[in-house]
Formats: sequence, structure tokens, C-alpha cells
Amino acid sequence: MLALGLALLGLTTTHACSQQGQAGYHCMYNSTSGDCVHCARCFFPDNCLTNNSCAAGTAGPTCEICTTGHYRLGSVCLPCPIAPWGAVFLGGVLISVVMATIVHGFTVSLATKVKQLGHFLQFLLLSLKMRLDWPSLIAQSLVFLPSVDLNSHTFIPECFFELSIRQFYLHWTTAVVPVLVVALLAHILDKFMKRKIGRARKEEERKLRWRRRGQVRRCAMTVFVLMFSPAAAMIIRAFACQYTLSTDVVLDHTDNIFLYDQQHTCSEMPFQIIQALSLLYLVLVVILLPLGLLFWILRLRKFNLLKQNLATQGWMYESYRRRFCVLEPAVMMRKVLSVLLTDLYPLQPLAQAGVNLTFSGVYLFVVVLGRPYRPAKWRVCGKVLPLDLHNIFEALATLCVCCLQVVPILKETDLYHEYMGISLVVVISCTLLLWVIMLAGMSKEVQLEEEMDCTEPVVPKPKKKREKFVFWHRNKVGEGVTAVELTVRERALTTF
Repeated sequence: MLALGLALLGLTTTHACSQQGQAGYHCMYNSTSGDCVHCARCFFPDNCLTNNSCAAGTAGPTCEICTTGHYRLGSVCLPCPIAPWGAVFLGGVLISVVMATIVHGFTVSLATKVKQLGHFLQFLLLSLKMRLDWPSLIAQSLVFLPSVDLNSHTFIPECFFELSIRQFYLHWTTAVVPVLVVALLAHILDKFMKRKIGRARKEEERKLRWRRRGQVRRCAMTVFVLMFSPAAAMIIRAFACQYTLSTDVVLDHTDNIFLYDQQHTCSEMPFQIIQALSLLYLVLVVILLPLGLLFWILRLRKFNLLKQNLATQGWMYESYRRRFCVLEPAVMMRKVLSVLLTDLYPLQPLAQAGVNLTFSGVYLFVVVLGRPYRPAKWRVCGKVLPLDLHNIFEALATLCVCCLQVVPILKETDLYHEYMGISLVVVISCTLLLWVIMLAGMSKEVQLEEEMDCTEPVVPKPKKKREKFVFWHRNKVGEGVTAVELTVRERALTTF
């Protein structure tokens, strides 16, 4: 109820010319008489200055696009950098993860660390999409966040190439298609490994192949979870049109204007095709898939099958303790809600910050008290240190997200000071440093006995083929009749 109430604060009505010349609004004038026709609240209010002028680096009817030489990071337009720092950061993370995989294998602990880093950075990026003129220090310090977009925006091609197609078409395609490709390849590889398991002759060989199959499933799930949020954001953004939302942030009410680029319309045939595909993807993947995972995991928990099916279905919940086994689909749904609040409907910054901060605060409360992640502790000098690294990192990362989401509230109430931005950047840097230390110290990690018990894979035995037996078929001449056949025949005759 609190979240809905805060969201309602952002709902506005249409404006006449009473806002003429004010910052945060642009007005349309009659070309003949020069009189004001009507005014509209800008999609990014801080981009619109007085007298229909735009902030540096922005352009468009309501200053909603970035000019040449600038790119969008969240809700701000920044000058193009000398290198795509998001791609550089992503490359460094991938190299580190590949090296850790070569040394330790793609274990549950490594998959948990990768997902935690992805969740942390994606929630930072979603928070930056709140419509605010973010302090320059914060925006410039987070230029690596396009790394978690995992599409063409990671490389910010508009800064280095002259694009022949619209940026939205390029970002949508490179965000959605790879998800489907990864799902298809993972399915094909899983079927191939299933056949190899069936051909294994020795029990040890079969167990080894099951472990490899489990690692492949774990890797596919990790990639899918990280790509889910960028794809969902582009899918939802496809519906950011005037006729869909009926908002007052456009000047031209005669056409179905695309809110992120009001020089184009959503009535174009390519855009209509994208909307149709987005609707199908939205229903099947963005909505039904997390709900399906939630239902299936709860079903396994209800019948006490979490441990028994760990080898075959543990990729859905193995990073978490039993009582928080549904946290993965819950985090996915939280991201979808955040996208709806920050990326689709033009709510006021105070409303966006209040709702997102409510969700983040509740999650921080759950992490601190519940410690949902499976523990990762170090053994140093023969002693196990009482440090639950996974949950410490998650608590610190969530605290950083909360601090970033407080900034719009502080700015709207004129309580923000520059030293707050410096403190936030320092805390975020320390959190990233902690992740690097966790990754480098994986060789010192030790699992508790009860955790080792839970991670021991229970390899399902191959089902024996049931031989069909028809009691009225006679044996051939000279063929012996076994006692089993006689028993089956007697049972069949009695039931017949």
C-alpha cells in the first residue's frame, strides 16, 4: 500500500500554457500567430531549461534524446568517453571468471558470486534510470555500468560509429535475441549430455558426466539470470508510447509518439512488429517464467525434494539456503517492478525513489536477518573464520543501492551535499573490492559438514526398460519357460 501510494504521487494531468517558460516543461506554439498552444512536462524534467531550451548534450521536442558526441547512462547524457568502459569492465570480469573456472570449475560458489555481482550492478543501473539530474561525481564514477546491459549499449556504438538504424532497434535486438539463442544452445547441449550419460558403462563415469551436466545447467542459468533484466527492460520499453500510457509528456497528441525519441512514432511497421514480439516475450518469459520457477521450487520444497533433486534441478535454487530457495525468481520479479517504475511510466523522481527504496529496504532487512545465501567461509591456519562472505557482500551491495536511491529524495528536498556523493562512491568501490577478494580467495573456502551433505549429488539411476509380455504368446519349440514367466502368466490369467 505504501508503494502504491507513493507511485500515485507521480501521476499528473495535462497542462495548458500556465507552465510557459518554466524549467521542466516545453511548450508548442502556433506557427502563424506565435501564441502558445499547450505545454507538456518533459520526459526527463531536468533536461528542459527555461524558455524551451535543453540542457547540454540533450535535444528533441522535450529534450529526451542525447546529441551527437553524448550517450545515455541511466537518465543523464554524458560526453562520449575515449573507450567503452562498460565493455572494458565486462571483459575484465569475464577473464577473472574464466580463470576461476579453469582452477576451481564452475562451482556453486563461483556461480553465486557471479550472480551477486550482476544483481548489484543491475540494481545500481536501474536506480540511475530514475529521472533526476544526477550529480556529476556519481554519474562519472559509474560509467562502467553499461557492462551489465549485455547488449550493444555495453559498447556505446553511437559514440564510435554512425549508426544506420535507430538505436532502440539495435539495443532491442541485441538484448532479446541472445537470450533465446542461449536458451536454445543450452537445451541442445543438455540433450546431448543426457545421451552421453545413458551410454556410460561404469558408475563413476556416469557420476562424472552428471556433474558436468550440472555445471552446464548452472552456467546456463547464471547467464540467463544476468541477461533477464536487460532483455526485460527493452521489452517493456517497447510499450513506452503515447497511446499506450496516455501521458502528458508529449507535445504532439495527434500521433502515437515514442516517449524515448519523440521525433519517431510507434505506428511504423518495424515498431509494430517489435511490439508484437515484445508482447509474446513479455507474457512467456518476463511474467510466466519467474512465476513458473517460483511454483516449481515451492513444489520441490513442499515434498522435501530439494536435496534429492539437487543434481538434476539444483541450478534453480542451489545458491540459497532452504528457507530462501525461492529468492532467485523473487529477485527477477523485483527487477521487473523496478523497470516498470523507472524505465516506463514517467513518475516524479520523489515517487520513483520512494517506491524503489521501500523494496530495497525490505530486501536489506531480509538479508541482514535471514542470511539467505549459502555460507562461504575461509579456512586460515587450520581455523574457519566466522565470516559469511556471500551474505556480507549482499548486505553491503544492497546498502549501496539504498544509498544511491536516497539521493533523489535528498536532492528534491535540498539536503544533498557533495561529500555524500564522495562517500557513496567510496562505499561502492569497497564493495567491488570485496568481490575481487572473494573471487581470489576461493581456494581458501571451506564448506561446513551440513553444507557438504547437501551438495553431494544424488545421481538418478537409469530406468530399466520394462519388457512387454503378452501371456497368450506361446514359446518357440525347444525354448525354456522361466519361473518368472510362469508367475506373470498366472497373474495375468487371474486378473483376466
